[in-house]
Amino acid sequence: MIIDMDQHMYERPEMWAEYCDPSKRHLALTIEPDELGHWWLTSPWLGRRISYAYVSRPRDGFKNAHTVGGHHGIEVLARKFRSEVNYATDLPVDYWDPAARVAKLDDFGIDVSIALPHWAGTWANVRRGVWDHLEVLRANMEAWNRRAIDIQQQGAGRLMAIGLVSLRGGDQSWLGSQLSALSTGGVRAAMLTYGLQDDRPLSHTDHDRAWSAFVEHGIIPVFHIQDATRNSGLSEEWFTSDHDQIASALEMPFYAEGVRLALADLALNGTLERHRTLRVCVIEFCAQWFGQLLAGVDHAYRFHGRVTGRHIRDLPLMPSEYLLSQVRLVAHWAQDDVPLLAERYPDNVMFGGDYPHCEGLLSPYADFSRSVGPLPEPESTKFYGRNAGELLDLR
Repeated sequence: MIIDMDQHMYERPEMWAEYCDPSKRHLALTIEPDELGHWWLTSPWLGRRISYAYVSRPRDGFKNAHTVGGHHGIEVLARKFRSEVNYATDLPVDYWDPAARVAKLDDFGIDVSIALPHWAGTWANVRRGVWDHLEVLRANMEAWNRRAIDIQQQGAGRLMAIGLVSLRGGDQSWLGSQLSALSTGGVRAAMLTYGLQDDRPLSHTDHDRAWSAFVEHGIIPVFHIQDATRNSGLSEEWFTSDHDQIASALEMPFYAEGVRLALADLALNGTLERHRTLRVCVIEFCAQWFGQLLAGVDHAYRFHGRVTGRHIRDLPLMPSEYLLSQVRLVAHWAQDDVPLLAERYPDNVMFGGDYPHCEGLLSPYADFSRSVGPLPEPESTKFYGRNAGELLDLR
């Protein structure tokens, strides 16, 4: 099987209201036009525009400002031109409709694809999203999860929807109920932030019940790239010179720092040892840094033990062994040396084309394999499908 571990399903403007609990519908997000016809992801309850609602085209690289809108609306604000794109009517059907996406998979020569939410990276855990309003956060996550179950069921085994959850709030009953509902609906993975949760790291023992719940319900935690400052602990004051709060130029060299820190935290502080059957999936961070992280956590473990006379946690295995055993990563067709990664970490790296994002591939499998060149066996079979199949328990 060819399995694409990085595809997205756009949310239509009415999706959150349609799938929201009726008692919480006033908290639903929406996508609505301004006076010039530009569409914005908006929280009416908070009176806040969160992000420009662009319609991406694979491989356009944000070049078409008049159609993409300068990605996050910067060109819209500067030029004040009337939009040529109607988000509600101009979304290609396969961007949001499960049956149309399955037909597209046939065109791509892809057997199975995961289906990540599109806008969750901009509203759930970013500076100008709804992070600080837990009731809004949860209501809209619940709405997406109901949508994810529909995608899963309509996808006929070809689309593996990704849920959306949070560890915030202290009481783990909400998380447990969402994981249970996702699992019952056939969903096998859920995206969550890799940043601090109520000022606590992911390894905090208060989160142990949460990690146990992921395992109990057969749900894989997914870390997908989101706001770098929120999720890495970097001070936001570093980035005030940039007009774009979401895609800051200064943040870009450090885009993977947050997830590297999270993985090191889970390994060094014993979470992966306490939950040996937990598997974590990392998407859209590239993977070239993985070897450096493996060496770094082992060096830190040894050096800390020598200098202080004791380890941060006494672990039966070296920290890198937990990461190699329990973490899977999606490699990038242009920024990673895929043949080298597949040779060194044959059980860890996986294929993903990021369709239909503008930095993604127009024909994901064909374009990816052409760009990286042929991989030897068994690395090729593992990279393009077997690792993902085992992770998602596809038989």
